[in-house]
Amino acid sequence: MRNELRLSAFALVAGLLSVGVYAFGNAPEPADQFYDCIRRNDIGTLQGLIKTAGVKTKDKHGTTPLHQAAANGSVESVRLLVAAGAEIDAANDFGATPLMWAITEPEKVRILVGAGANVNARSKMGRTPLYLAAANDGSSATVKLLLDRGAKPEDQALVIAAAAGDFGSMRLLVEKGLNVNAADPAGRTPLMFAAANGNLRAVEYLLTHGADVNAVSAEKSETVKNGPIALGNLTALMLAAPAAGPEVLKALLDAGAKVNALDVRKMNALMLAIASDHADARSVRLLLDRGADPALKDRDGQSALDWARKFNAPAILRELGLPHQKVEPPRIIIPTAILGKLDPKPAAARSVDLLQRASGSFFKEGGCGACHSANLTSMAVTTAAARNIPVQEEARAGELKGAQFFLAGLVQPLLQRGDPPVVDILIYGGFQLASEHVQPGEATDAMVHNIAAQQNAGGNWHVGGFARPPMEDGDFSRTAMAIRLLRLYGAPGRKADFDKRVARAAAWLAAAQPKTTEDLDMQLLGLKWAGVNRRAWEQGVQRLTARQREDGGWAQTADLGSDAYATGQALYVLHELGMPATDAVYRRGVQFLLQTQQSDGSWLVKSRAPKFQPYFDTIFPYGHDQWISASATAWGSMALSYASGAQQVARR
Repeated sequence: MRNELRLSAFALVAGLLSVGVYAFGNAPEPADQFYDCIRRNDIGTLQGLIKTAGVKTKDKHGTTPLHQAAANGSVESVRLLVAAGAEIDAANDFGATPLMWAITEPEKVRILVGAGANVNARSKMGRTPLYLAAANDGSSATVKLLLDRGAKPEDQALVIAAAAGDFGSMRLLVEKGLNVNAADPAGRTPLMFAAANGNLRAVEYLLTHGADVNAVSAEKSETVKNGPIALGNLTALMLAAPAAGPEVLKALLDAGAKVNALDVRKMNALMLAIASDHADARSVRLLLDRGADPALKDRDGQSALDWARKFNAPAILRELGLPHQKVEPPRIIIPTAILGKLDPKPAAARSVDLLQRASGSFFKEGGCGACHSANLTSMAVTTAAARNIPVQEEARAGELKGAQFFLAGLVQPLLQRGDPPVVDILIYGGFQLASEHVQPGEATDAMVHNIAAQQNAGGNWHVGGFARPPMEDGDFSRTAMAIRLLRLYGAPGRKADFDKRVARAAAWLAAAQPKTTEDLDMQLLGLKWAGVNRRAWEQGVQRLTARQREDGGWAQTADLGSDAYATGQALYVLHELGMPATDAVYRRGVQFLLQTQQSDGSWLVKSRAPKFQPYFDTIFPYGHDQWISASATAWGSMALSYASGAQQVARR
């Protein structure tokens, strides 16, 4: 929720397709040669091309070598092209200039601005260099440089600076007289973004400069195929509630925030503070002390008490005067007496078959290739196929083609920070491409460019304002997965920049304290993928195996029951970290999955996430629990696929 541009089902794609899309290959000759050598940082070849083809070469979209160097090349390549007379302010067919694409790298910016780049250029998307600089956490020096060179400050730059979390940029823009109560098209103000990000310093600063603590976002911010996304009528207090912490909540309440204001789902801040695996009992206590009503019910008839029971966290339950509930054992489908005769391979095949059929129906009914559907399904399919488990190859090819076509149409928006609603969409999409071994190209370059630009200065990737456990609840997963994509798809020309980003991300992961099993899973994977701190992730394997329950499964927290999502993902991680499927720990996990799998290949996992997507049904079972259950089935099937061919599961 950090960007003001909410691309409704990425509607902008249609406009881009009318002028052609980017393929996963390269642009036509001779622009493709420039692109290739710039991307590879082959300076010798670049020097030769400058002499033979000239720096004014353009591809079919009007993109010049200087554009490519700005986005995907090294500082040296930018300097070389500028010295050779490249047009500094060349605008491609979308109105983007090299300065816009270089904005996340300060040294490139200094070179281009020093050469006279227009700091007030505006693309057809309405982007300016100042806006794009403000959209990056840690870019206050660039914002100051642009302002000093005459960049005209606009209110949306302040909004996006707050969304990015950069206090220095915010302060510079407020000092220029921008409106602290400006809002993006969804009605979200700088204070709302600062609160969502848990940025106490920014919250206090904005409040002292007149920010309206009770401003309300638009009732409708985005509409998808089945109706509006239910993220309307939000206040700063509601957006702070899930993860910002008690200090931010106190600052807002002291400024007069309405504690029982309701969003379009009829949820108040108390419900939102509770509905997370990372809920903070201090925040809950504060809200209760300030008058939050635990008896209020949301549009589904659930109160804060009902939400607390879903998570069963003792500290939260105590604040509400509720008893801790005994963790119920999982429902056993296959008796242990016959378990030893089962082979994981046909069980994985049943799961993959259901996932592939459901993924197609999900896109048809919802108009979205969701993280929990298409992306994880593709990972499950490729894992199965690699182990000679039957898959629907035609459906597999169609899913991949759709994912590539989708990303290819987003190259220009991504390069201009036309972010998807959350960075997770790009990250899971990138993992789908990686699972199919899609080779790097301009589309993946744009994807990585955008993902990198959304990194926090502290090293993590953060989405503030809402929790969607377990997939989108905390920063461990998106940070680890972003590391993987920077390593897999980052252009060699930007190696120096990407190496620094990966190092910051790895440092954040190493220092952060995981709470849930998914947190620990992704902390370990991220450290491994970063190629650093080998001892930390090796020791972490012991912590992960220690979380295995007597029933052989894993749970997200100590207060929840074992489930297929946590178990399948834990086994996936252990496999990635080198544990063989014949290990006793792995075999016990497989036994849990086999015992709890339904006859259709699925596993049921109960949803605990506050809902905002309009509901629609697919062929996957379980109604309102189908989306997280599909994710669980994908993770579970991958774990079973890894076990296929290994020694059959032994009886207890």
